Amino acid sequence: MPYYKFKSSDVYHNTLKAYPSIKFVVYSGSAFYNNAPNISGAFADPIRLTNAGNISLYEMNVDRVSSSTGRFYGSASSGPTAIPNNGLIYSYVVKNGSRMGFRTQTSEASWNQDEYGQVIFGNYPYTSTIDKEYYSAADDRTSEGYVSHLYALKNTINHYRYMNPQFQYSSSVRNFDSVPVGLVSVPTIFYGSQIKKGTINLRYYITGTLVGQARDENKDGSIYSVFGADSGSVIGLALYNEGFLILTGTTRLNPSFSDTYLPANDYPKWVYFAQSISGSIIAPDSSFIMEMSGTSTTQTLTMFANARKGQLNQSNNPTFLQYSTNNYASTGSKTYIESDKLQIKNVVSSSYPDPTGSFEKTTYISKVGVYDENKNLIAIAKVATPVKKTVERDFTFKIKLDI
Repeated sequence: MPYYKFKSSDVYHNTLKAYPSIKFVVYSGSAFYNNAPNISGAFADPIRLTNAGNISLYEMNVDRVSSSTGRFYGSASSGPTAIPNNGLIYSYVVKNGSRMGFRTQTSEASWNQDEYGQVIFGNYPYTSTIDKEYYSAADDRTSEGYVSHLYALKNTINHYRYMNPQFQYSSSVRNFDSVPVGLVSVPTIFYGSQIKKGTINLRYYITGTLVGQARDENKDGSIYSVFGADSGSVIGLALYNEGFLILTGTTRLNPSFSDTYLPANDYPKWVYFAQSISGSIIAPDSSFIMEMSGTSTTQTLTMFANARKGQLNQSNNPTFLQYSTNNYASTGSKTYIESDKLQIKNVVSSSYPDPTGSFEKTTYISKVGVYDENKNLIAIAKVATPVKKTVERDFTFKIKLDI
């Protein structure tokens, strides 16, 4: 089997940058991601055990339900190491001296109370979705032993002053500690490395009627109202790299209508955007749409494998030779001699069954193997249909791999 070394001009490294679209519709306490519906399965409803506004991080337990099977994993059926088989996939760790546990499910106090050898379980699916927090003017951003998510962003907000003077936690324009603020959090799994500047589009609806729209048209982090009672004013800030929208608009978008954004009714304002996913608040007459694009980069390796004229026209496949009942080789106590009379099979088509067309050495390329410097096979590229290779033909196979 011949080996051919890739030349420097045959191998390219590229960065592929994509901008995936993100759309959330928030209504009546639920969020819907990219218009995905809640789908019922044969056993579970919803089929992914999480609603349409969430991403199932590992796609575990699709269309499965938890029920006792009476069986156990391993040999133990009782005691701290017994692992019941309830039909679901789940993660687990055994308590030992390493002090390993699940950060989101095991507190230090409960871990200390468990016996050594105790099996600590985690539950799939792990999910991710957007979140909304509201801070009234009177809410304390910091207290003893507690720092709010908004206050934790203080240094980050101040860091972007070089880009836009609006990015100041405390200034003559506002003080985030003493004004109403709505904080929308977008997990990085939705947008990748950063939110693409200039793609944020927020729409605010009351009973299906658009009352406000805001965009970051200047691509500088300021979110401007482009439709509604406060058109032209800054209603919030966008932290593109961190995935946060900080909403500060308090103008009444519809002075003749109110909804239950808080325990008490209030007029629609930008600080209440997506408020119905913040907890027990429903706001049944309000709906919200948030659109943006993420930024995803993928490193790609492109290789060009050349099959030149006069090369790769020999095959070790037995069908490459003309069938014969004669022996292909003669052997003795000291010799092994292959027959030099074997003929290559002629596969050139002809209009007649006999004779065939003029002879032409022909092979078919179906796979391209990629080897490392020690000639270890590390990848195989397959073509959809074997490629006919004759002495007069040359081909270049383009192989692309994400790395």
